[in-house]
Amino acid sequence: MIIRRLLAQSSARFPPTTIATPLRRFATRAQHQPPKKPPSFPTTPTCPSPTCACSPTPDLPEGVEIDHKTELNGVMSSYAQHVLICTGKDDWPSKIEEDNGGDNLAADLKELIGRGGKYNDPFHNISVLNSSFPSSPGGAMPQSPSPDLQTTSVYLLPEFKYVPFLPRVSFEHAKALVKGYLLPEKLHQFHKGLSPVHRDRLLRAPAYQEALVGVKDVDEVVVLICGHGGRDVRCGIYGPLLRGEFEKRLPEQGLEVLTGPVVPAEEGAKALRGEKKTGARIGLISHIGGHKFAGNVIVYLPPNFKTEDGEKHPLAGHGIWYGRVEPKHVEGIVAETIRKGKVIEELFRGGVKQDGEILRLECDRRGDLKNTHRVSTTPVPSPEAAKGNDGQQPTEDGQQQTGEEPPPPRRKSNILPNLLAAVFILTLVSGTFDEIFDSLPPLFGSSTPPDILRTKTFSPFKIISREQVSPTAFIITVQSSSSPLSSPSAVLSQAWQHGIFSVEIKQPQIQVSRDYTPLPPSSPSEQTDMLDKGILRFYIRRYDKGEVSTYLSRLSIGDTVEIRGPKLGFNIPSRLGGDGKIVFLAGGTGIAPALQVARVALSSSSSSMSIIWANRTREECAPAHPITQLLEGLKQANKGQFGYAVTVDAEKSFIDEKTISSQLSSPTTTSATAAGAVGAKKSKSCYYHSTTKLIASDGEDAIWEDEPSTKKSTTEEKYKPLDKCSCSEESKGGKNLLMISGPEGFIRRFAGAKAWSFGKERQGVVGGVIGGLVRKYPGLGENWLVLKM
Repeated sequence: MIIRRLLAQSSARFPPTTIATPLRRFATRAQHQPPKKPPSFPTTPTCPSPTCACSPTPDLPEGVEIDHKTELNGVMSSYAQHVLICTGKDDWPSKIEEDNGGDNLAADLKELIGRGGKYNDPFHNISVLNSSFPSSPGGAMPQSPSPDLQTTSVYLLPEFKYVPFLPRVSFEHAKALVKGYLLPEKLHQFHKGLSPVHRDRLLRAPAYQEALVGVKDVDEVVVLICGHGGRDVRCGIYGPLLRGEFEKRLPEQGLEVLTGPVVPAEEGAKALRGEKKTGARIGLISHIGGHKFAGNVIVYLPPNFKTEDGEKHPLAGHGIWYGRVEPKHVEGIVAETIRKGKVIEELFRGGVKQDGEILRLECDRRGDLKNTHRVSTTPVPSPEAAKGNDGQQPTEDGQQQTGEEPPPPRRKSNILPNLLAAVFILTLVSGTFDEIFDSLPPLFGSSTPPDILRTKTFSPFKIISREQVSPTAFIITVQSSSSPLSSPSAVLSQAWQHGIFSVEIKQPQIQVSRDYTPLPPSSPSEQTDMLDKGILRFYIRRYDKGEVSTYLSRLSIGDTVEIRGPKLGFNIPSRLGGDGKIVFLAGGTGIAPALQVARVALSSSSSSMSIIWANRTREECAPAHPITQLLEGLKQANKGQFGYAVTVDAEKSFIDEKTISSQLSSPTTTSATAAGAVGAKKSKSCYYHSTTKLIASDGEDAIWEDEPSTKKSTTEEKYKPLDKCSCSEESKGGKNLLMISGPEGFIRRFAGAKAWSFGKERQGVVGGVIGGLVRKYPGLGENWLVLKM
């Protein structure tokens, strides 16, 4: 009755909507347009086959394939300017404005010109990107107040300007960049109704350019490759690979690859005589759209660029976008596009001229490129513009309706009422009924109560102990509200047997939850006691903006917390092998997963493990600290197998490349042992030991599966490993493990950011300090797996 009433009310308030004839008919308008002028530059249909021994096309993890079906032409967002921020980094968080805790130029610019910003103009799209180019040193800034002045540099493309010095001490320089270089010189006609004050605010003011010193024209070729592994694993894999290939192929065509920061020439300095090679800079950039078309490459050719014959280059002052670029295409892009000025049609996503005009190759109705290769800069026509001269709608075959043939009947739809009803029903059903029915006793058969821990619904636990171990950190112990238990929790027992797991704790006031890793028991007897009583312990730090951690910090003994899980993590024994070594970098409360790993790994007499625990203050790792005592207990019980060290930020001791290298076994050796080398070769397709498959892993090597119980009307959650080791017997399987856990910035600094793909957070490519070590010592990549917790 309630649903019927809602449907009746919604139908009365929202009458049925009318859906017009199919919009795809509007596309036929292009056939009625007069012939357009051919493009001013030549094209070539396909990329020539490579003549060099280029790198192979990388194997992508399962589930993150490249889209080879969609037509590339025109798949490019229109923009007036690319602002390339020189960060000196190869990767960034998914949202670049969150880099360095939000203290960065991208955040400043998005505050000014982003959505809701003071200078935001929806008709003048400015794309702010991070790049791997290093900034010019602040000490080189004319009249610099300090040789250590922190500045940021930016490229403006396709305006082809380089702004070397934007001091980070003042927001005014970011404003000067926006007003002096980024805003339009003429407003869109839509802004005619704005007041003079508002119009002046959105217009460029050249006077602001005087506030920025050292600005120079860009006279080098700039090759940009999307390498944002923190956003998508495909770009994280293709980006560095393509950069290396361009670094090889550009010099073969007479272009000098420039590295290092741009140091502006001193005023009045004379140019050196003699021949000068054309320079080219190659950089990785953050998200530009179209990850599924990786590798994505943009080639910017400066306005003064010339061909090898000294003639003006056909694409001078242009930016050409390519997609689905593989290493085998790089030689062809350098030869055909950079040297000859030809657009490669099969890779072409679009282009932009220095005046902002967007270039696309005109297609026929089937999406095939026409032989004329006309360039179209006309936006998609509106429905009104798509009508014929007599105002009537074209038909699907491109012919207009006549007065003798009535237009197709309009269709009516009750979408809105039906949508409201569907939302109402889904709201009732999703998750809520599970919790209601789980709390009811079974009507038939056995009256066996559900497990104290369930993966789909939250269960109540009471706080039985709380210990404040530092001003911001505390340890809480919780016990199932169902205690005393008739039998130990099967789910919890299986989770401890798996070894690595976390649970969700809910903040009921705002209905959010966060994952927390339980601290392991210190002995087998304590584990038995914890299982019998349904007990879990957590080491938690309160963060000012942490909804769940702040909520938990306010609870007292006797209060209830709601817990769901467990989420099973990496299968350490399967990944480690028989006699492996583990090095674990733990930041703050990231020590909890490290302790779980130690409990599992040290159960084997042949494995060894070392932990480096990073803390902000000595108080957080004092000898009397409960976590320190757990570490000491492990050290005493596993002499020769286990060791740990601590670093303290306040005492100027940090984890660095040297610290990590010293913990790894013979990093200068390409292969640690003969067996290890064989294992590396045999493990390319193994779920547990392939570095390629690891990139797409979400960190869960086992799942819970609902299966019918032997008892009527109930189901049980069964533990199910995702796969088996497929390494050969002679390789023995297993690799050493370099693991890292802690805050997002800690993981990103040392191992590169994780990547989001298909709704899950995945491992992503290895970057940061460890990525540098892997490039420096290839043996590490063969014999060590890097696992981000």
